[in-house]
Amino acid sequence: MLDLIRQSLSQFTPAERRIAEAILDTPSTAITWSITDAARIAKVSEPSIIRFCRRLDCDGFPDFRLKLAQQLAVRQAPASPAENGDDPFTGLVDDIFNRAVESLREARLDLDLDGLRRAVDMLAAARRIDVYGYGGSGFLASEAQHRLASLGMASVAYADPTLQMVSAPRLTSQDVLFVLSFSGRTSYLIANMEIAKKAGARILSIAPGGSVVASLADENINLNAYRAASHPLIVPTGRASMYVLLDVLFTLLART
Repeated sequence: MLDLIRQSLSQFTPAERRIAEAILDTPSTAITWSITDAARIAKVSEPSIIRFCRRLDCDGFPDFRLKLAQQLAVRQAPASPAENGDDPFTGLVDDIFNRAVESLREARLDLDLDGLRRAVDMLAAARRIDVYGYGGSGFLASEAQHRLASLGMASVAYADPTLQMVSAPRLTSQDVLFVLSFSGRTSYLIANMEIAKKAGARILSIAPGGSVVASLADENINLNAYRAASHPLIVPTGRASMYVLLDVLFTLLART
């Protein structure tokens, strides 16, 4: 159930995504909620909760809670600060580490090794590689470019949408556009991917499976483990997963 929710994040409506985020944040607490509690915590209406449950092939919220409880009985979810018996400081530290560990586990489960091989082949054959990211993924685009440069591969990273728009039409069929996106639905990235695609570039992405970014790419490495932090000062834990995926990709690339 948790895996299905996580893998469907990019396909949910905004209301459904709020419900999903609330459940993924504290799954062992969610099984104790009433439908009123769920609506209040996710800041949606009760009918939205019912539609969310039906989308997951559950008869209603009680059926959803039962199926979630059954999964949690065989899979220990990471503890949140509220569930940790220690002081809040320790609980918060443990929560961040637990989320990072869980996101890594989920990223490995989602990894398609055949697709990863194709991704390595795409990069290895490229004349030039442009790396696009925006916001949080923009910082990782620079990391990717640094790693490619260390392998002696011609590459440039762009986190500015305007510079992406200038570079995209100059890519050719010999080039690869490498797109990093946590959400898979950033409008700036999508628009510039479409320009690069029309120019003939091949596109590789790391993004949620089923997302718009993934659908535009010739090859996508699924990263469904990303979830926004509930506190504005806490970084999203999906960064760790993308770093590790880049480690995997470039280690394999160095061996080609």
